[in-house]
Amino acid sequence: MAAPMRSTDFRSIVEPILNECFDGVYDQRADEWSRVFREEDGIPRNYHEEPVLYGFGAAPQLPDGTPVTYQQGGVLFLKRYVYKVYGLAFALTKVLVEDGDHIRIGQVYARHLAQSLVETKELLAANVLSTAFNSAYPGGDGVSLINTAHPIVNGTFSNQLATAAVLSQTSLEQMLIQVRQAVDNNGKKIRLVPRQLVVAPGNIFQAEVLLKSVLRTGNANNDINPVKSIGLLDEGAAVLSRLTSSTAWWVQTDAPEGFKLLMRRRLEKTMEGDFETDSMRYKATERYDVGYTDPRCAYGTPGI
Repeated sequence: MAAPMRSTDFRSIVEPILNECFDGVYDQRADEWSRVFREEDGIPRNYHEEPVLYGFGAAPQLPDGTPVTYQQGGVLFLKRYVYKVYGLAFALTKVLVEDGDHIRIGQVYARHLAQSLVETKELLAANVLSTAFNSAYPGGDGVSLINTAHPIVNGTFSNQLATAAVLSQTSLEQMLIQVRQAVDNNGKKIRLVPRQLVVAPGNIFQAEVLLKSVLRTGNANNDINPVKSIGLLDEGAAVLSRLTSSTAWWVQTDAPEGFKLLMRRRLEKTMEGDFETDSMRYKATERYDVGYTDPRCAYGTPGI
């Protein structure tokens, strides 16, 4: 068992309630991960699998009297979510409980504990995008989230901007054109709708300019800004503070099986005494997995 916090660690507090203390708990931003990831309930087993299917191609012409042709669908790949347990705990000695303002100390560190678990979710969610261009972190189809060669039945498709570029009017328009050219697992064109930009804090002001300007940005021409006039990216920009790249950016789409957090067991908080030491132990755990099924949920570039 890890060493518990002792009364000597809080010498300035373990006195009659005369002292005020700064508890070190700060207001945090509203959950950032929930702007990008959809939370769903997991199933009661060790893992969750989602088969990604492929269907049929375009229907051929049937001359009069000829029989209909048959095509076969199937499973393109399986995406597996493996539930993991995340948790943290702290302990207070019996002497600390007897001598001091243990209730206040316990409340303060319970809030620190909650912040730690929230931070875990934020880091795990941001890491899905931070590793989006890294082949060492493949998705269910065997390649990275953002890739020029996602395998489909009759070839590949790309959700990566052809030439890496900073976030600008031109690069954003090229990305939106690429989203409009999306295909399904048989290569048929689909109606994929861009929802929002996903950026690091370093790009938030540029994103705001691109999304809210009536006229085109970065030049003196009097042309309209088509991103705004057409009503694209109407959900604005999601800023993830824990992204490791300050230059990478993404367009999130409405692909139905995109980013998700599968919650197997929600937050559980427990408290118990230790028989041998009489310490009071506090613990919080939850079980879930974070990821994506359909890589069409995001189109991106590492930037420059």
